Amino acid sequence: MDASDFQLPEDPPPDMVAVAQLAASMARLTQAVDTLHQQHLALADTVARGQNAGPRKAPPSIPWPLRWADLDRDAAAQVWAWLIDWVGWAVDRYQLAEEIPACWYQHPPLIEELTGLAAAWHTAYDDTAPADGPLLWHERFARARLRLRDWDDYTRCRNGTHTDRHLDLTWPEEWREAAVLVADADLDDRTAGEPAGSPQEATS
Repeated sequence: MDASDFQLPEDPPPDMVAVAQLAASMARLTQAVDTLHQQHLALADTVARGQNAGPRKAPPSIPWPLRWADLDRDAAAQVWAWLIDWVGWAVDRYQLAEEIPACWYQHPPLIEELTGLAAAWHTAYDDTAPADGPLLWHERFARARLRLRDWDDYTRCRNGTHTDRHLDLTWPEEWREAAVLVADADLDDRTAGEPAGSPQEATS
């Protein structure tokens, strides 16, 4: 029996009326809280479905995905345009001319590094990003600038002049086959749920 089923007798005493009114108010409050709870659950479910809908996990300002090896012509064209615009802005804004050679687009490692920086910047400044997003980006950017200086030393490109970098060391052509053999030997020594020794031990 809830408060709505409670019937007061004729000419009830004041304290009984007060208790009945309090019970009715509590019943209405309980119903309102339950309604709000259900609405909250429904809203949370809607938000979760929206966040997980489709493969996109990046702000709309990023031409996702950014895996260069997987991009077709149209997707690559969008990423190139997006990246060139951002790098031009970043070099001017952060005065990076001494850290990023003007021919960065001819150096695959720099393309990958700058793609990551651009994606992180757009994410940090997205409308849905936390308030400390830009600060966290700048902390990561400070570390990235050290790598950019290393790349600049590595490329030897200066004053807008591109210099092809010829590697002094190359992997032997049969490296993949040798790696597969070591991997197979390691797998042969393993049992389910019990790791074997290191790959080096598998070949010894």
